[in-house]
Amino acid sequence: MLLLGFKIVLFCFFSASSSLIAQQNEDSISLIEELTPDEVDEPIIDEEINTSDKFIRKDERFRKWQPASQRNIPEPVVKKLKEEDAFWYVDKAFNQKKKPEETKKTYTPFGQQTWFKTLVWLIIIGAFGAFLVTYLSGSNINLFRKKNVITTEHDSEEMPEDIFAINYQKESDKAAATGNYRLAVRLMFLQLLKNMSERNIINYKQDKTNFDYLSELHATSWYQPFFKVTRNYEYSWYGKFEIGDEAYQLIQKDFDQFKNQLR
Repeated sequence: MLLLGFKIVLFCFFSASSSLIAQQNEDSISLIEELTPDEVDEPIIDEEINTSDKFIRKDERFRKWQPASQRNIPEPVVKKLKEEDAFWYVDKAFNQKKKPEETKKTYTPFGQQTWFKTLVWLIIIGAFGAFLVTYLSGSNINLFRKKNVITTEHDSEEMPEDIFAINYQKESDKAAATGNYRLAVRLMFLQLLKNMSERNIINYKQDKTNFDYLSELHATSWYQPFFKVTRNYEYSWYGKFEIGDEAYQLIQKDFDQFKNQLR
């Protein structure tokens, strides 16, 4: 009876083991069928990591390091290196900082350039100066003339520059008789200067102007009568106004009154 029971137990054990092995084989077969060659991913290969710089081999851990030794560079090589600009790289950095920044060249129109503007102004100033000189030389201001030189376009005879050596009465009567009233007025004016100088009313000089004489007489009683005859003389002689017989008589009257005051 016991033997029969033992056989039954062994039979059950082997039956269960066979079922378990068969089940494992079926699972393996199904897994192999699912992982076909087309569906299997390419194997991932880890990149080789170089650990030589992080780890020391066991046999090198206690190796003695060789002592450091100084290498001597030949003098010609050192001299050649010093001659190269690349050797002085530190100075190059400082020199770049010292260099001023280059200004960008911009295009300037021809008419706005400095030299052109200067040239235009020089031409304008020169033209204005030439016009001014021409105008003053032909006007009654006569800044560029000698006041006391006796000349006339109507009389070719040159008169002496020394006003003290002229017979004014004779010359003025001669000019008036020929109708040259402008010259007659001039002679009367020069005679007046001669008389005033002889009486020390003015300080006569050949290079003085009528304005200078007026300045001398400004604070005296002679200023107004002298100003009147000087104005008539300037208009007739330097202004080149034509003087008729009636106008000459009026001008001569003013001169005669002044001469009478000097006596």
